[in-house]
Amino acid sequence: MSLERYKRDMECCTRCGFCKLISGPMQKSWRFNAACPIHKRYGFDAYSAQGILDIAYAVLTEGKLDSKKLMDIVYSCTTCGYCDYACKWVHANAEVLDIILELRAQLASSGIAPASHKRLVENVEKHNNIYGNPHNRRFEWLSEEFTPSKKASIAYFVGCTTSYLKPEIAQATLKILKAAGVDYTLLGPDEYCCGGILWRIGQRDAAKRLMEHNVEAIRKSGANILLLSCAHCYGTFKREYPKVTGALDFKVLHVSELVKSFIEEGRIKLTKSIDMRVTYHDPCLLGRLGEYYVPWEGKVKMFGLHEPSKTWLFGSNGVYAPPREILKAIPGLQLVEMERIREYAWCCGGGFMEASPDLALWTAQERIEEAKSVAAEAIVSCCPHCAINFEKAIASRKESIGYYDLVQLIVRSLG
Repeated sequence: MSLERYKRDMECCTRCGFCKLISGPMQKSWRFNAACPIHKRYGFDAYSAQGILDIAYAVLTEGKLDSKKLMDIVYSCTTCGYCDYACKWVHANAEVLDIILELRAQLASSGIAPASHKRLVENVEKHNNIYGNPHNRRFEWLSEEFTPSKKASIAYFVGCTTSYLKPEIAQATLKILKAAGVDYTLLGPDEYCCGGILWRIGQRDAAKRLMEHNVEAIRKSGANILLLSCAHCYGTFKREYPKVTGALDFKVLHVSELVKSFIEEGRIKLTKSIDMRVTYHDPCLLGRLGEYYVPWEGKVKMFGLHEPSKTWLFGSNGVYAPPREILKAIPGLQLVEMERIREYAWCCGGGFMEASPDLALWTAQERIEEAKSVAAEAIVSCCPHCAINFEKAIASRKESIGYYDLVQLIVRSLG
């Protein structure tokens, strides 16, 4: 792929603004009508998909980008994918997110990247995780309580952030599998970082090494289902892996999808009451960016007609219903919805904490304000990155609102 491939998409931008604000009919208030975190934060059009596409077009047609300011703008984007959704549904069917990612890849290959990104690459090269923690400590959280099999049809891919920073999510996931009597395996030392963060910051070579290794490790495990509790890993496997490794020969499943089937089949029962008013936050890579990528090659004709026809990733077929249905099945729990949900959900900012911690914190604080507006006592989500960023934002302002990962509430309610 290259920027040249997307030249027509960039030229077709009409500056309609739908990448910045939620479309009129879907807005519920002025306070929470923003869609793009960086445009809401900084106000200038450069800080939006429209602006970054203009930068990409300039790089393509005029040569190398050498302005630090423009570099900062390009890397400020959270890659939440709302602009991609809006452009496809409302207007031009442009591959907005892929253009942003391709621009970053081109900049990174030219040595233009924030210093924090280079540290992430070094960490992965040395330790196979973005945090630089020893690889042999990745499964320290695994106690004798859990007995994974050497071979099973389900392989649970834990992920870096869960393994090193939020092990309680992994432990809760395994407790659910145990309660359902499900046989599962772990990749153990063969599990490397999924490569999602590296891919989204443009570090393609480092990401490809991880992706190719993980696919081979999954195949060797003999599993035909890859189970994930991390939204970032989930979206990366479904949307980005096929671009590198080709079509996956195993099914990618989020834990909420599996638990939903457990409840329907009677394999687990949620009987213990949790008296709490909660709201659900849709992680970007579980919802908008949680669809399978289908490769396409062909010609774009007049009026954008693609021949052969193209499978578009609109963002509406991500994992939206299962987490909500599970929450509604927990006795005593009251689910209330925020204004921006599903495809329109506001990003938590957690995916780019390393490069822009202040912006990440502000983005999470905005979401907390939205949760408070519906009088929620706690925010529930399905991503360790969301968990860390929300918990930091809550602590920074000493908020009374709480945060829970979905699997933690499931375990609390198990009969």
